[in-house]
Amino acid sequence: MVKKILIAGRERNLSHFVSMELQKKDYLVDYTSTGKEALQLAHETDFDLILMSFQLSDMSSKDLAAELIKIKPTTVMIVVVDSEDAATYGADIQRYAVSYIIKPFVISDLVDQVTSIFRGRDYIDEHCKQVKLQAAYRDLNIDFQNRTVTRGPELINLTRREYDLLATLMNSQETLTREQLLDRVWKYEAGAETNVVDVYIRYLRGKLDLPGQESYIKTVRGVGYAMREE
Repeated sequence: MVKKILIAGRERNLSHFVSMELQKKDYLVDYTSTGKEALQLAHETDFDLILMSFQLSDMSSKDLAAELIKIKPTTVMIVVVDSEDAATYGADIQRYAVSYIIKPFVISDLVDQVTSIFRGRDYIDEHCKQVKLQAAYRDLNIDFQNRTVTRGPELINLTRREYDLLATLMNSQETLTREQLLDRVWKYEAGAETNVVDVYIRYLRGKLDLPGQESYIKTVRGVGYAMREE
């Protein structure tokens, strides 16, 4: 299936150039310069990736990403202005984006990064759908077809990375080690470190768990993490 990419960027010339290079790889590419229009387009079209500037004319990438996850877990990649911004905001960007690239960049590097992102997303989506279309644990439900997560009647808004991690855990009947999770969720990112798994487990627990109740994600001491009944 052809991948659909939305570019949300302040610099029209750069966005046009990136769009042309991505289209050479047979990706379908749309463009907007504002966060407001990006949200409207995201409601109308199921984009496989949204490539956005760190700061848009009408909102920050963080604010746009927060609105996008209300629609569905969205794969976001950020274009950062310089290495100083990356050093300052890199950790924050990784909360809502699966990857970022620093300007100026070599266009082939950006295209390769996009291709790697799609390989990782496809691996998780197809593996989950081959096994089953839905999974449930306690009152938590995940729809692999539509990539939605609910706790009882409540929709839980997750970033695409958080969704990938949850889908991997819920799709397994065994305890998964940090190394296994790193391989399955961060499969094509050589720079990822083992402790990133613990960081994202904490993010997930912050969104899923309720005060006074047992965490949905069990820590199996000395092994890793699991979502299963004893």
